[in-house]
Amino acid sequence: MKYIKISAIALLLGFAATACHQSAGEASAEQGSEENNENGTIYLSPEQMELSEIVLGQPTVRKIASYIECSGRIDVPPSNIRSVHSPVTGFIQQINHLPGEYVRRGELLASIAHPDLIRLQREFLESAGKIVFLKKDMERKKELADADAASRKAYEQALSDYSVEDAHLNGLKAELGLIGINTQALEETRQVQQSIRIFTPVAGYLVKVEANPGKLVEPNVLLFEIVDNSHVHLELEVFAKDLGKLKEGQQVLASIPGSEEELRGQVHLINKSIDLEKKTANVHVHLDKEPDNLAIGTFLYARISTESREAPTVPEGAIVRSGGRSFVFVKEGERFRKVEVETGETDKGFVEVKELNLQEGQQIALKGAYYINGTE
Repeated sequence: MKYIKISAIALLLGFAATACHQSAGEASAEQGSEENNENGTIYLSPEQMELSEIVLGQPTVRKIASYIECSGRIDVPPSNIRSVHSPVTGFIQQINHLPGEYVRRGELLASIAHPDLIRLQREFLESAGKIVFLKKDMERKKELADADAASRKAYEQALSDYSVEDAHLNGLKAELGLIGINTQALEETRQVQQSIRIFTPVAGYLVKVEANPGKLVEPNVLLFEIVDNSHVHLELEVFAKDLGKLKEGQQVLASIPGSEEELRGQVHLINKSIDLEKKTANVHVHLDKEPDNLAIGTFLYARISTESREAPTVPEGAIVRSGGRSFVFVKEGERFRKVEVETGETDKGFVEVKELNLQEGQQIALKGAYYINGTE
């Protein structure tokens, strides 16, 4: 019986101690909450200030640049892109390269054959042989006409026949030269080529190969596209509303998504024509240093520096952002007050702050603002 009484008393004492502990904890929490919400301010003890490494100071006036943000791509001048077509209708016999290969000027790309090539050369050889006879006939009749041994009309007819055939021969010579057949060698050797060969007009990379052996091609069909990347630039798309802020020589900083590489350059040319669908205009940028191993057409983001001006700034770590709003913490005695501010441009780790009215000597948290924000 005594043991039962003792157990009951111990149990009651335990309940009482727990209740007192909970009441003390709740009271402490309420006191801390009231302390950090008094007049909308936050209190940090000296130990907390030291532990969080909070740095106090005032906004500093520094030069800060304004930027226009845009997107674009790596490109080359139109003169560095060559489209290769067949000069005649024909069948492709062989292809010597694959897309992505680097080709040197004068390398063989493909050969093309067609019966019309043979016919054209045969016609040229026939005309070349015929013109010799017509020229001698004209000269003979001219001598006879001058000596009144033949009619003037016969000479004039011979002259006409020679002139017509000469024009025909020169036309065939130009046509054959255009498709790559050496007419002088053809006339000397009288060896007819069954095919023509297509060579690379410039050194560069094959970005398109639209041909395969046996394919019938015509002059209007693209066979190859070669890009000479010895000079690359940036082609940016800037919205029409920002064009008034641009001028030649402005600095450009570009970055490629997923890469830490940065490209720097200057605005070289601003296109005066606006794309009515995109509401943008192209801006041509020359690079300070041309990149290595970047494909033509690589997408990138860029910032164009439009002006430099002096403005009050704070480090980015002094700004706390929440719900699209920006705040700083102003030191007031032993407390911090959370004050909303309007921010402007960001440049080299500093943020422009507008209309932050501090009293003389008053400071803000330049470092550790997120720690203070977490103690609210």
